[in-house]
Amino acid sequence: MLMITTLFLAAVFIAAEFYRCSRRITGSIREIRPLDGDPTGLMGARLRVATSEAGEITALVSGCQMCVSRLEIGDEVTLIPGPNGYIMRSSWLSRPRHGACPRRVAS
Repeated sequence: MLMITTLFLAAVFIAAEFYRCSRRITGSIREIRPLDGDPTGLMGARLRVATSEAGEITALVSGCQMCVSRLEIGDEVTLIPGPNGYIMRSSWLSRPRHGACPRRVAS
C-alpha cells in the first residue's frame, strides 16, 4: 500500500509541474518595488517585468525568493498566474548567479 501511495503522490507532483510549466511566461526585470508598508523589502516586492508574450507585467515575489535568487534589474525570471495576478516561479534546480562570488578589487 505504501508503494501505491508513493507512486500516486509522485504522479500528482509530476502532473502539477507539467501544468505549472505549461502556463509560464518569461521576461526581464525592469523595476523592483517594495510592498506597501514595508520600506525594507523583507516581506517581498512587486516586480515590473517586460515579456515578449504579454508586454509589461507586474508580479509578486516573496522576500525569501528575492534573497535566494539575488534578484537584480535585468535578470530573466519566470512568472506563473497566481491567485492575485502573476507570481515569480521558483526553480527546483539552483543555477550559478553572478552575485555569488565577491568582486575582485582592481589593483
